[in-house]
Amino acid sequence: MHQIFVVEDELLIRQSIRNMVENMGGPYVFCGEASDGEMALSMMQDLMPDIMITDIKMPFLDGFELIRHAKAMMPWLKIIIISGYDEFESAQKAISLGVDLYLLKPARSADLTNAIHKVAAQLEQSRSSVGLPAGYNKDEVKLALYQQFMQQLFFGGADTGQILERAESLELELLHPFYQVILFHFEFTDKRNNKYWQQKIAEALHNNRSALYHFNGPDQLNLLVYAKNKDALNETAYRLVNIIRHELKDEDMLITTLVGNIVERVSSIKDAYSATNSMLKKVQAVSAGQVVDINDTAQITADIVSFSSSFGERYRQKLLHATSEDIPAILYEFLNGTDSNQLNSMLYRYYTLVDILKTAVQIVSAAKPDVDKKDISAQFSNAYDIFVASGRRDSFEKLALELLQEAVRMKQENLGFIKHSHVICKAEEYIAEQCCDPNISLISVARHVGMSAAHFSTIFSQTVGKTFISYLTSLRIEKAKELLSQTDMKLSAIAMEIGYNEPNYFSHVFKKLEGVTPKEYRNNYIR
Repeated sequence: MHQIFVVEDELLIRQSIRNMVENMGGPYVFCGEASDGEMALSMMQDLMPDIMITDIKMPFLDGFELIRHAKAMMPWLKIIIISGYDEFESAQKAISLGVDLYLLKPARSADLTNAIHKVAAQLEQSRSSVGLPAGYNKDEVKLALYQQFMQQLFFGGADTGQILERAESLELELLHPFYQVILFHFEFTDKRNNKYWQQKIAEALHNNRSALYHFNGPDQLNLLVYAKNKDALNETAYRLVNIIRHELKDEDMLITTLVGNIVERVSSIKDAYSATNSMLKKVQAVSAGQVVDINDTAQITADIVSFSSSFGERYRQKLLHATSEDIPAILYEFLNGTDSNQLNSMLYRYYTLVDILKTAVQIVSAAKPDVDKKDISAQFSNAYDIFVASGRRDSFEKLALELLQEAVRMKQENLGFIKHSHVICKAEEYIAEQCCDPNISLISVARHVGMSAAHFSTIFSQTVGKTFISYLTSLRIEKAKELLSQTDMKLSAIAMEIGYNEPNYFSHVFKKLEGVTPKEYRNNYIR
């Protein structure tokens, strides 16, 4: 199946091409369209088409810039230009950028159909040799395709058929009865080059036919283990955990390992990764340096739920009618009326904070019944980390007081500003996790929070004060600054690490935001 994407600023021409492609049938699917190059790049990061039909003269980002960035992002992409620019110079430039066919407007349907058939045949031929376009270093392109494949496997962006097809082209044996995601988080005691330990891991896993691995930034390793039965999978998983930790035992680092649930479908790997990655952050707060099974964390959650309510209805009723000045006395009464042995338990403190957070939401909701409880809860959850605060008795008491006093304060305020907070909170968490994935886009984030792209874009900008692209770019550049200052990775490698497949574009964005080039930033930091 070949996915076709159309970029054309003239609506009628765009509609005509879309109708023609949809009527072609066969192995062709019309997957999307855009009226300018900038929008097209964002959408194609999510859709990953096989063929792009584009004009040259367009607003925001012209066809030549679009082609350059698109080819860097998707080396396999076949490109057909339809343009009124019939100058030889334009045709030469298009060919130098890797354009496959050049048609002049107005292009007849028969000519465009033949062009699509021709590039599709080239695509089939190139896929049989791992999709390497002319002019690219074979090893570099294969590595780039492998990185993209692993990102799609863990983060999404391709359906099961596409994943299996790309695994086959990379000569990876992906089809197995059982899979398990294992995540390693590395915490360094000093600034260091991460290239050394990544090389040690790569050597340890070299020729291993029971796992695939992917470095997600300078401090995380994603491992996908597979086997024919669950017992063999479990044995293989822990054997590899021991191998990796043994290889790094002499390094000055703290290694937190989380072993995820077993799944039985390729399509479930993404969800297994998301659940494991989310839990890894909590595990780091209380079990840093340990090997933890995700089922152990599930048991902790079950234990929490089995506790009776620690805060109690009596205190809840008092708080619903309390003023800010009343809060310290009510909390003091509760703390002194609770068995100190119970409060010495981190688990008990955590559950108590969960209960207090629920009470805080009720306090605000009782005074503001028109405000969605999910938005109120998201506002608190985004502002306070109850999991970390429950780690110590003093931080537990401090946060309990802050939560309740903030709830009483919010009763008196106009809460229009927190509308959609739960959506934005969910989006920010997702963006933080996926920001280095080159496939992330406004569309994929909007889909994750269950909104249309247009609606999400509006509320995100209004709530956060930045456009989605500006917000994402800021996160990526902060990550780049960390890599520039703490590693000796090449700029091209850093660009790919943070989600930019085009180093020149990364340098352009970095200088625009920081006022210096990445190289100048690194040199200034070293001095």
